[in-house]
Amino acid sequence: MHDPADEALSALARPGMGTENAGPALRALARMLRPRTVVEVGAGSSTLHLLLGLRDALFEAAEDRKIVHGQVAADERASVLHPRSVLDDYAPRLLVVDDFSVPGTSAHHVRETACSLGLDSMLTFVERDFFDLADHELDAWGPLDLVWLDAGTQADDARFLTSLWPRVAPGGTVVLHEPYLATTVETDVGEGGVRVACRVVPTPLLQELRRQAAVPASEFDVLALSEPHKHRQTGLLLLRKHGAGERDRKVPFPEELKALGETDSAEPPQLGSVPAKTSVDTADAAGGILAALADVTRRTVYSAVVLQADTTQGIAERLGMAPGRCAKSLSTLEQAELVVYTDRRWSAVSDVWRHAALRRPRPRPAVSIPSKHSKRRTFLEGLVPLFELHRRYPEVEVNEILREVHPDVAALRRYLVEEQLLVRADGRYWRP
Repeated sequence: MHDPADEALSALARPGMGTENAGPALRALARMLRPRTVVEVGAGSSTLHLLLGLRDALFEAAEDRKIVHGQVAADERASVLHPRSVLDDYAPRLLVVDDFSVPGTSAHHVRETACSLGLDSMLTFVERDFFDLADHELDAWGPLDLVWLDAGTQADDARFLTSLWPRVAPGGTVVLHEPYLATTVETDVGEGGVRVACRVVPTPLLQELRRQAAVPASEFDVLALSEPHKHRQTGLLLLRKHGAGERDRKVPFPEELKALGETDSAEPPQLGSVPAKTSVDTADAAGGILAALADVTRRTVYSAVVLQADTTQGIAERLGMAPGRCAKSLSTLEQAELVVYTDRRWSAVSDVWRHAALRRPRPRPAVSIPSKHSKRRTFLEGLVPLFELHRRYPEVEVNEILREVHPDVAALRRYLVEEQLLVRADGRYWRP
């Protein structure tokens, strides 16, 4: 049967835009998530895919509502539905930001196509440069459930995320185009030789977001989908903000299986190289505790929690402190496992101090830092285990660790960063 939407999509598609697979994926996401508010930066054929996904979601939500309310008998479907998720006032909308400044795109024809298909009631065009929008204009959109970014450069994407991520609702998803890029890389082939080759590698943005997602207590997940048959306009990058109730329960995997009534015991799947717990790891945990309490504000907040468990608002009022500042301190203390949030109240973790009693083994001091690059590289690689994987260290703590090895801590820091054994940003260092 002829579908007018297929013909409209064919007319809007541009082979060079590379959304022939991304578009249908966005349509499927809209159906899965049933978002209320969707934002797209950069109009095109993907706009129509999103509108069709919202149309499908609207229809499916109406059918599910009939089943939940008992108007239609469908026991098998009813068994998988969450009754509270079927809302009577579901009315999705798509906000598209585009100033139509890019020639050769199909953005100019999207609105009339949406009108011809009867989808324009869900569509609002914001004909502006995104970066000209004021904070109050972005705030007026409300919580964002799905965001599609397909305009601009890597730096633009970083700025888009900075503006929009705080406005993404818990459980919301941000999708970006092209998480990989084709570039030339140099490979060491030994004896001073270098081979230059073309490779498709993760973008700088994907690398940075992976580092942030790997940090304990990160608030989002990262998934990069590639299209290996392409070297540009390839794949999708999905960022999903954790929803309420997704805090790590800190219960061992076998114990949780037992609690679920599963009789067969199973060890957690080992998908990566996780080193065994050592005294150095334990000492790093102690270092994290001390680093968290190095700040006088955090010490004050921690003391208030120890003396009387309370809510964030209650602690802030008792200390005469702004709630936002108090919440930031509590977040850092929680990452250091000094406090825990249960039953909507903060309380101190009672056994955390036994970790702080352990001391880091002192490495044997080196006589000098090797001057030859190959030997210096080997020497530096031996320092890497002194740093816990992914944990971010302030410079003062890095200096304390490296001073046990050699007094010239500035040189060691520089060499470790140059060799990409440590990453440095915003005054923090971490082991990638």
